[in-house]
Amino acid sequence: MVDGRQSNTPARRTNYSYIEEQNEERTELLNSKVNQLKHLAVQIGEETKFQNKYLKELHDNMDHTDSLVGQARRRVVLLARSGSWKIYLYLLLFALFIFLVIYFLIK
Repeated sequence: MVDGRQSNTPARRTNYSYIEEQNEERTELLNSKVNQLKHLAVQIGEETKFQNKYLKELHDNMDHTDSLVGQARRRVVLLARSGSWKIYLYLLLFALFIFLVIYFLIK
């Protein structure tokens, strides 16, 4: 029986070595995947920062545009309250003139 145990010992060592090699390969593969995920997470973080900056700029521009439109609307309301029909006529003629100029430029 002692001889049987001694003959099994090299086989156990080879199995152990084989298992260790597999573990090392799988560990390296796992490490590679973790590094890929880390790189992807960093890219997502950078893109998120860029998009947040872009959205903030867009929000600021929209606020500015909203204030300009509000000012123009108030002026039109004041113009409408003045009750002068001549202003409406001039505005209508001006708009018609602009449309005709654009029409002839395109044609």
